[in-house]
Amino acid sequence: MRYQYNMATFLAGAILLATTVKASARGADTPMPRLETRGQAVQLVVDGKPWIALGGEVHNSSASNSRYIAPVFDKLARQHLNTVVTPVYWELMEPVEGRFDFTLVDEQIRQARQHGMRLVLLWFGTLKNAKSTYAPEWVRADLKRFPRVAIRPSSLPFAQGDAPISLFGGAIASADAQAFARLTAHLAATDLQHTVIAIQVENETGLLGDSRDRSPVAEAAWNGPVPAPLLDYLASNEGKLAPTLGALWRSHGSKRAGTWSEVFGTDWQAEEIFMAWAVSRFVDNVTLAGKEKLALPMYTNTWLGPQKPEDTAGAYPSGGPVPRVFDIWRAGAPHLDWLSPDVYVDDFRSWTAAYRQGRNPLFIPEARFVVGNLFEALGRHQAIGFSPFGIEDGVPDNQIAEAYALLAPMLSQLAQAQAQGTVIGWALAPGESQNADLGGYTVTVRGQREALHKMLLDMGIPAPAAAPERKPQNGGWGVPELTDTRPCGLVLQLGPDEFLVVGKDLDITFAAKNQLVELARVEEGNYVDGRWVAGRVLNGDERLSVLQPDRLGMVRIKLLRPH
Repeated sequence: MRYQYNMATFLAGAILLATTVKASARGADTPMPRLETRGQAVQLVVDGKPWIALGGEVHNSSASNSRYIAPVFDKLARQHLNTVVTPVYWELMEPVEGRFDFTLVDEQIRQARQHGMRLVLLWFGTLKNAKSTYAPEWVRADLKRFPRVAIRPSSLPFAQGDAPISLFGGAIASADAQAFARLTAHLAATDLQHTVIAIQVENETGLLGDSRDRSPVAEAAWNGPVPAPLLDYLASNEGKLAPTLGALWRSHGSKRAGTWSEVFGTDWQAEEIFMAWAVSRFVDNVTLAGKEKLALPMYTNTWLGPQKPEDTAGAYPSGGPVPRVFDIWRAGAPHLDWLSPDVYVDDFRSWTAAYRQGRNPLFIPEARFVVGNLFEALGRHQAIGFSPFGIEDGVPDNQIAEAYALLAPMLSQLAQAQAQGTVIGWALAPGESQNADLGGYTVTVRGQREALHKMLLDMGIPAPAAAPERKPQNGGWGVPELTDTRPCGLVLQLGPDEFLVVGKDLDITFAAKNQLVELARVEEGNYVDGRWVAGRVLNGDERLSVLQPDRLGMVRIKLLRPH
C-alpha cells in the first residue's frame, strides 16, 4: 500500500525540520542517545554525556491535542523537569490505513525544545494496559485480519470490556511494526538533534483475566512445539534462571523439545511462560522495525505482579515483563535495551531492586509523587530516570519539584558518583537507621527529628511532639499523594574527606576504624550550572540540624581525622 501524508502533516514536518536545522548546527552529527556501562552504572548517554531523567509522565490523553499540550509544558517547566514522558497514539497517527499524521508528535518536539527539555515517547500501539483501545478503528473493526483474544469467564473488574487483539495473528504484528517504523523514520528525518532520547514500545503488555489467550489461533500455538531459541536459551543459562522458572522447567525434566504443556506443564505458571514468549516476540518485532529506521534506546514497561501471595497470572497482565519471566523476555526481546517497572506499590525498595539487575538499568516511567522513592532510586540503584505519573497535576512547590530544582544543576556530579559507586540514597521508616561504607567511612543515617527528640528527652528537656504537616503533592481526579514525611536524601562523596548531603530530616554521623573523626566544616549551599555556591557555614547549635526537617536542602561536609 502506498503511504500518504496529509497536507497538515507535510507543513508541520517541514517547519519542524527547518527549526531543527536552524537550532542545531551539528545536525546529523549529534550523537545518537545510547546506553553505556560506565564504572558501576549503566547510564543513558545524551549528547555524549550521562543523562539522568528528572521526568514526569503526562496523563494518557494530554498529548492528543496540540492546543491542550502546549500550556502543559509551561507547568512542567515550573516543576524543573528535564525530561517529559509522553504518548504517541497509533489511532491518531494512522487514522486511515497507510495515511499518517505526525502533527501531534511534531508539536511535542517543538514544545520540548522551546522549554529546554527532552522527550521519552510512549508508543501506544496494540497494547496499552493490556487492552487494545489505542489501536486504530480500522484495526479494531476487522476481526478477520485482527482476531481478538478469548479468555475464561473472569470476575476481575479490569478484565471486563472490549477483548484485546490477539497477538497470535500475524497481521497485527506486521501492522503495528509498520506504523512504528513510520514514526521512527519520521523522527530520523526531522529530529536531527535528538530531542527524543528514548521510546517505550507498547504499554503494560500482557493479558488480564486469564493466564493465556484461548482463541483458536492461540490454541494452535499452545499445542505446537516450544520454539528452539527459547529452549536453547534456557539450556545455556541453566543455573542462572529465575528460581520459579528454573524449578518449573526442571520439574518437567528440563526437556529440550516438546509442546508447551510437555515442557512446562498445564498450570497457570506454564501458561504465563507461553504468554511471555508471545508478548516478548511481538514487542521485539515492533522494536526491531523501529530501530531499523532510528536506533534510539527502546524499552517496555510493566504492570507489576504478583503483588499478593494469592495472585496468579491474569490478576496482573499475564506475559508482561515481571521478574518471574525476565528470562523469557531476555530470550524473546533481545532488541529492547531495558525493562522498566511502573511502581505504585508501597514496597518500592524490593521491586526496584528486582529491576536493577546486570545490564538492566532502572528507569521508572510511572511512579507516585513520593520524594523519598526518588532518592532511593537515584542513590541505591543508580537510576537513569524517575517519572511521576500525571505530572501536570503536581501542585506548585511539591517535593518532587523541590528535589528536581536542587538536583538539576548537579547532575554531572551525581552521574559521576553513580558510576564510581560513591553515592547512596535513603528513605527511612520510623525508627529506622542505616549504615553504608563510603569513602573509607561508615556513614550512619537516622531521622534527625527523632534523634533530636531522643537527645532532649535524655537531657530531661520536653521535646516538641508536633508531627509535620502532610500536604497534597498533586491534584487531579485520584486520591492525592501527601507529603513524604520520611527522613530521606542522598549522600555523595566529593573527595577523600568531603561529602555532599541532599535531602531533609537526616541525622548523619561518620566513623572510621580506630580513628577519631570530627566535623571540620559544614557549609550550606547549592549548585548553579554545575558549580557549588556556598551559603552559611554551620557551627554550634546549627549542627544539630544541618538539614531542615520539613524542607529539602543541601550541605557540604568536610571531615577531620586528628592524629
